[in-house]
Amino acid sequence: MKHYYLVIAVLAVILQSCSSFPSLELKNEMDLARKDAPVVLKRELVAKIFGEIPVGKFLVVTDEKGNVIPCQIDDLDRDGQWDELVFVCDMDANELKKVKLNFVDSTKQPIYTVRTNVRLGIGSIEKGFKGIDHAVSPKGYTGVPVIYQAESVGWENDIMGFRNYFDCRNAKDLFGKLAPEMIMDSIGTLQSGSYHDLSDWGMDVLHVGPSLGAGGLAMYHQDSLYRLGNVESFEFQLVSRGPVRSIFELNFDGWNVDGKMLKAQEKITIWAGKYWFQSDVTVSGLKNEAELAIGIVTSHLKDNKPFSFIANKEYSAVATHDIQSMNNDYLGMGILLSSDSKVRTGDAPLLNEKIMKGSRYHMPVGETHFVTQKIRNNQSARHYFFAAWEVENKNWSKQENFENLMKSQSEELSSPVVVTVK
Repeated sequence: MKHYYLVIAVLAVILQSCSSFPSLELKNEMDLARKDAPVVLKRELVAKIFGEIPVGKFLVVTDEKGNVIPCQIDDLDRDGQWDELVFVCDMDANELKKVKLNFVDSTKQPIYTVRTNVRLGIGSIEKGFKGIDHAVSPKGYTGVPVIYQAESVGWENDIMGFRNYFDCRNAKDLFGKLAPEMIMDSIGTLQSGSYHDLSDWGMDVLHVGPSLGAGGLAMYHQDSLYRLGNVESFEFQLVSRGPVRSIFELNFDGWNVDGKMLKAQEKITIWAGKYWFQSDVTVSGLKNEAELAIGIVTSHLKDNKPFSFIANKEYSAVATHDIQSMNNDYLGMGILLSSDSKVRTGDAPLLNEKIMKGSRYHMPVGETHFVTQKIRNNQSARHYFFAAWEVENKNWSKQENFENLMKSQSEELSSPVVVTVK
């Protein structure tokens, strides 16, 4: 696995004196070392440490030696006041690590290596694209002509890239990356060339077709899948874009499930250094408990069938692993969800050309292995989607290694870093 975790700016800032403020203790309660362990500090905790939060100052996190730990503050509800301070750090097994929080002037704020990104560009291939933070896809838009960069909302970290078609298809695709730099701002342009061809940064590694792709969504109802796609309104809203975490929302109105019109929101979070993104889905208009389906495309599977396994005491996994990338090499994809929420697995049929012809507007779900999870009205359902590409790391050519990746990450998700004020 490649490691690109250096801060661009070595700390040459003069921090406020930290001796008068309590330190934080971070405890890894696992018997295993952790790489890029996420740490989330609520605004209320920071206010408790400092008594009050200074206006116009920036937070800096340092370890006991004074080394800067890249961090960011996120305004999750977009009310103009930040809600969470987040960072990632490496921790040995059972390690107790101390960190300091300090406020600095904006002129002394460190510059960090950017390790996550969200991109929606609007324009044209001929004239170029401008990045935007909010948009509503035109009703009935099928993706033709191309008005959104790479046809999609894209998100990435330093390991993998993903995209969600911002049109009626609403399926997810993924990019294998060979370099840690952010690439979503440049792909899908005249200058970048085709992302279907292998280049120095990587390529689009997945054939999506009529499937749900890499974690696309549908509702399972009376033995049928209702794609979350052709809706009355489809909205993108950026929540946060930063060096260690990025978040955005996809909001849907007018989702027709067997005559019932539903609303839905998918909030997607990606962290630096992880082979997964987190999806939190909320549906409004349900009268009873329903089954949300999350899919993995199966059209290019050659030798191996989709499989399921118990990841740990809390999580179950559904996955594929085969020579199934568009580069004809190994690709692992998996869905991790709480065992208590899992209902069933199933397969959407292969679709013939007659069914597919002219169906982009009302795209039926095909060529998909799916798992369903319980979802209740206005209650969020969470799952994680994993992807790992052999060319990025030879270890992912073995199914056992991909399974162990999902298992180890499930242990980390079950045992978050414990934060204590000292």
